[in-house]
Amino acid sequence: MGIDLSFRIDGLSFLFAVLISGIGCLVQIYSLSYMKSKINKRSFHLYLTLFMLSMLGVVLSDNILLLFVFWELTTITSYLLIGFNHEDETSRKNALQAMLITGAGGLALLGGLIMLGEMAGSYQMSEILQQVETITEHSLFLPSMLLVLLGAFTKSAQFPFHFWLPGAMAAPTPVSAYLHSATMVKAGIYLMARLSPVYAASDVWFYLLVTAGSITAFWSALLALRQTDLKLMLANSTNMALGKLTVLLAFGTEYAVAAALLLIVAHAFYKASLFMVIGNVDKSTGTRQWHSLSGLKDPLKLSFVAAVLSAMSMAGLPPLLGFLSKEYLYKASLEVGIVPTAILLLANALIVAMTLLLMLKPFLGKKDEHSVAAKSIEHEKGLWLPPMLLAVGSFAVPVLALGYLQNAVIDPGSLAIFPQGTPKTVYIWQGVNLPLILSVVTLVLGVLIYRSHAVFLKVTGTLLRFLPQGNKVYQRGLNGLMAVANWQTGLLQHKHLSLYGLGFFTVLALLLLQPTLAVFGAVPVGVLSEIHETHFYEVALALLLVTSVAACLVARSSLLAVAALGMVGFISTLVFMLYSAPDVAKTQLLVEILVVVIVALLLRHLPSLTSVPSHSLSRRTVHAIVASVLGLAVTGILIAITHTPLDMTLSEFFAENSLPGGHGRNIVNVILVDFRAFDTLGEVVVVAMAAVACLGLFTTKNRAKNRIESIIFRSTAHIVAVLMLVFSVYLLMRGHNLPGGGFIGALIAVIGFALLMLAESAGYVRERLRYSPLKIAIFGVALALLAGAISFPLGLPFMTGLWWKEILPLGTPLLFDVGVYLAVFGAVLGILLRINEELD
Repeated sequence: MGIDLSFRIDGLSFLFAVLISGIGCLVQIYSLSYMKSKINKRSFHLYLTLFMLSMLGVVLSDNILLLFVFWELTTITSYLLIGFNHEDETSRKNALQAMLITGAGGLALLGGLIMLGEMAGSYQMSEILQQVETITEHSLFLPSMLLVLLGAFTKSAQFPFHFWLPGAMAAPTPVSAYLHSATMVKAGIYLMARLSPVYAASDVWFYLLVTAGSITAFWSALLALRQTDLKLMLANSTNMALGKLTVLLAFGTEYAVAAALLLIVAHAFYKASLFMVIGNVDKSTGTRQWHSLSGLKDPLKLSFVAAVLSAMSMAGLPPLLGFLSKEYLYKASLEVGIVPTAILLLANALIVAMTLLLMLKPFLGKKDEHSVAAKSIEHEKGLWLPPMLLAVGSFAVPVLALGYLQNAVIDPGSLAIFPQGTPKTVYIWQGVNLPLILSVVTLVLGVLIYRSHAVFLKVTGTLLRFLPQGNKVYQRGLNGLMAVANWQTGLLQHKHLSLYGLGFFTVLALLLLQPTLAVFGAVPVGVLSEIHETHFYEVALALLLVTSVAACLVARSSLLAVAALGMVGFISTLVFMLYSAPDVAKTQLLVEILVVVIVALLLRHLPSLTSVPSHSLSRRTVHAIVASVLGLAVTGILIAITHTPLDMTLSEFFAENSLPGGHGRNIVNVILVDFRAFDTLGEVVVVAMAAVACLGLFTTKNRAKNRIESIIFRSTAHIVAVLMLVFSVYLLMRGHNLPGGGFIGALIAVIGFALLMLAESAGYVRERLRYSPLKIAIFGVALALLAGAISFPLGLPFMTGLWWKEILPLGTPLLFDVGVYLAVFGAVLGILLRINEELD
């Protein structure tokens, strides 16, 4: 199918793999301390590790279908992590929301990736990137791009799917630190960056990314500043960063690519650190509401240091990573125009104000009567060391390792995203220029917004009343979907078995109506003349069939209806006998006998037919019409089949190879246990499964024995049962050369034991069986499997027939037939005994 377990590393995948593994390792260390008191902490670490594995698969897969598999694994594992506190309704609800939105986007992505692979003639990413000219000229180019973007936008929470990401804050803090910094939400960014060489030349790509990214960045920054929960502040600021990254990928210039790579690194460092710090605040105080916090710099000294460095990077202060990314962001936006620059500047200013709100009151504010008391938790090194390392990294990487960052990240990453461009060299200081001035303006504007925070809340609150909220729109849509589902369920699943049957056969009749009319219209005139060639016994059988059906329809006695229904089966047996199908005839006869016995047992304990209300005349008319159409359809199909020349190729093959290839003269049995033994094995397994289901449905009750009170019947039953058991073994052993076989033999044995059951009791029969019928059935299935597997050591396919005629007239088909015998015997007898026990 073109799916290969192929992986590749280039500059882009290397960057993401390092972030996923490195930050993932620090988050795991942090989690060891953070989740120490949790009972289910082992499950948490398992889920987190699977999440890391899934994300690594996304960024390292060279096969786009393999990438999709890992993409969906991130959806499943994030669902488990977001809903980890599953006793909380909000956690369950938000986990489901994230899975539904990203899962729906994943289905769209699958369609887009399949189109992309078909356009390129390969599902290998490395080969697709070499077929850009062919892909851009293809008619599927635009549909594939739209579907891929739909998957990327849902994963990276771009407008209008932005609302699910803040809801993911229901997850434990380590999950938030990981999910928001280096993993799931960056998957969409990675995909857009990876496929940028394929789609970036399209104007639709540019405008969609610029529009969605700009709205996401500005709107999320606005919402971040309105939050009172510190985690929700950070969550919305993540949305803002993802919006900026989307805009930069839309620009696609050399400066934009460099800025995107710098922002990916900077955001991963400061966001993971800040989430861990907020987790420490929550663990120390029991709250994340900023207005209830103050003076935390003393009990959380180390966390405070990490928070200051990370917040400075997020605000864009030099010389931290965040400053570098913001400088190149402005360089890239100025190349495009004033409007996107203004939008990004305003979004950055809002984040600066949010950063001040995040830091000043909780850590530096004076304690008052409303402040929550904090306890010291930093004796646990795992709680402060990971955020501290990331915070120091935000400072150390641009100051001490800028050359490595350039060589390992910027240059190879830029070539992966923009192969035709020349990677830009990154400098901390480039003199006083317009981007630097814009950075200063951003900081000043952010301080002003922070100082007028109350006015900001009032004004934006007024505006928000007139705008739809994503969560509410989603909930209305979900409620509407559930309402339709409930209506549809009520309409289709009405719990009336007769209406289910009527609906099914009505649809079948409508489907067959037109083909039936076509068949009768094309019937040769000669067919009618063949009626004169029918024999007397054929007419007699047909009349008996019609009479039996009519008796079944008009009978007011349950036993009479069962007897009439049995007559239909018995007459069908005669038809098979007349037309030389002895094996089928025997099977039909034995099945009909058992059906009559089972149904008779059941009907004895159901209400009398006279007590059942009759259907209305209109409903009976509908039943008659549907039945007539189906009868005519079957008749037309039989006429068409019998007047179509029969291809004897298969029949001649079985006839020629039955004896030399299958070592048997009974072609039917050779087909069942040799040529098509695998098909027979499936049927036997189904019979065993049906027995297990029936035994589970019936509850054994010990009541009075249910038997036929007749001395003659009882005496005769013991003799006949033994004879039938012996005869069943005889049919089993001779089935390969004469009519018989395991299935027929098993049914005869069951009928013999059924006579004993009716003469004595179900318990009497069970006492004479050494093992329970279910165990016998399971052993039969196992024996059949063993017969098929014997061919493996000889290097032959499963179910290859092996014979040892030179030694004994034995072979694996006979062993397989014995397995069929035991499986059918145990399954059917088990059902029969359980029914009789239940109804005794």
